[in-house]
Amino acid sequence: MEILLKNGWIIDGTGSSRYKSDIAIKDNKILKIGANLEGNGYDIIDVSNKIIAPGFIDMHSHADLTILEVNKAEAAIMQGVTTLVVGMCGIGRAPANEKVRNYYSNFITKAFGSSVSQLYDSIQDYMEVLKKKGVSSNLAFFIPHGNIRTYILGLEDRPSKSEELEEMKKIVKKEMGIGAFGLSTGLVYPPGSITPTSEIIELCKVVSDFGGLYDTHMRNEGTRIIEQGIREVIEIAKKSNVRAHISHLKTVGKYAWKLTHDVINLIKNAKEKEIFLHADLYPYEESSTSLSGILLNPWVYDDFEQNLTNSEARKKIVTEILDMIFSTFLSDLPFITRIIPKFLMKKLIFSSFKKDIRIISVLKNHHIEGKFLGEALKILYPKRSFYDAVLDFIRDEEGSIMISIRQMSEEKSILSLFKQDFVCVGSDGFLVIEGNTHPRSYGTFPRILSRYVREKKIVSLEEAIRKMTSLPASILGLRDRGIIRPNFKADLVIFNHQTIRDNSTYENGRQYPEGIDYVIVNGEITVEKGKHLGILNGQILKHEKIIV
Repeated sequence: MEILLKNGWIIDGTGSSRYKSDIAIKDNKILKIGANLEGNGYDIIDVSNKIIAPGFIDMHSHADLTILEVNKAEAAIMQGVTTLVVGMCGIGRAPANEKVRNYYSNFITKAFGSSVSQLYDSIQDYMEVLKKKGVSSNLAFFIPHGNIRTYILGLEDRPSKSEELEEMKKIVKKEMGIGAFGLSTGLVYPPGSITPTSEIIELCKVVSDFGGLYDTHMRNEGTRIIEQGIREVIEIAKKSNVRAHISHLKTVGKYAWKLTHDVINLIKNAKEKEIFLHADLYPYEESSTSLSGILLNPWVYDDFEQNLTNSEARKKIVTEILDMIFSTFLSDLPFITRIIPKFLMKKLIFSSFKKDIRIISVLKNHHIEGKFLGEALKILYPKRSFYDAVLDFIRDEEGSIMISIRQMSEEKSILSLFKQDFVCVGSDGFLVIEGNTHPRSYGTFPRILSRYVREKKIVSLEEAIRKMTSLPASILGLRDRGIIRPNFKADLVIFNHQTIRDNSTYENGRQYPEGIDYVIVNGEITVEKGKHLGILNGQILKHEKIIV
């Protein structure tokens, strides 16, 4: 396909000032950039007064869980995302054996409501299926640590034996060899939550041999973000010599917001010591996760319905929930707070749950989606105590409850983090098949351009585009994407910087943004005048070894 974009304002992704020019595209590459280009035989598109930017790279996506079923990836493409980085938080559809398949049926399907219909023996197998199916966006795969550990140990809560660790390293080596970009962990979810740091270091040594990236959902993002979060990432990077990246960087809870500048300084100090360390974030004050995923320990899933019905098991579950919340979010609070009687602390914690947790999507009772937890439980279980209602709710929805939690602050944390030159953008979004979703899945990139750039002027438009394009491309080692330059791949987004905005809400997350006119993926127009054309021209990207 031959396309000539005329009279656009080019923001090339490097952070340099915009300039007016034409762009000629031939096949899947940018052929020429210059003024007054002629285009005999080209499809000429006048983009006067519009911005032409490199296609956005979503540094953190869970699209791989459902992209086989939602292969047009509308939620991503319609906001200008041309490359999705997948296999995040230690969760993915490959590699898998019988242990991993059991893990997904018992935990992932219930916890995340992700009805993954099929898992694959290797990432290569999954890639081949996707190539045959066709996808609208490019995909960059990471190896999910949860699959690797479960592949060998199942969900056994113990350190691996030396021979087991060697088997895990062999799998990582194989997957890196076929083009995975690195290893991801989700250290708040099993089996990541029961994996010692030393084990991750050993796996990362293999990733380092390929010049790959270690991408982590840290073990703690709350009051212990420094000790259990950032410092663990730095230790892993230092001892394994791996390039490291922090997923959805944030400080969780008002007692952690004050640690924001300590977080920034710790990362800067590590970078000054030549540790390769970056992060991504999304522009929302409410995070999103699975209610059962964050509250329940692995043993509950072994006999899910029975354990959530049996009175003794329920008592144990409530105790474990309180212990988890205290250790994650409350352990570093002032001493006077920590001597509050336990029964009163339970009341305070559950009171916070009622007003800060919002129901995003459920399996059955869709009429409560968008409501806060307290209101939802009054509707569903009016005669039950709050903690009994919570356990009934999780059981009756078969664990498939996605929530958002109001626990971040834009003014006290997010904006300070976003301004840092080492922070790029990741939606942490899903491609949902049905039901509601967090607004970040449909609105992350337009929201940054409208709210953080146009309204709040936190960074320039050029810097925001750099964070969405050349910065993630450089972190991943993509040598021909993320910048508008001759011979680079023609992944482009064309938008009106005065009108671009997100429309998705917590009540209705599945709303496309506005202000995006065209999205071009590998030289093919995929979105035209705000409409997805159904084009499936995305590629499976392969990691090229980086010499560290």
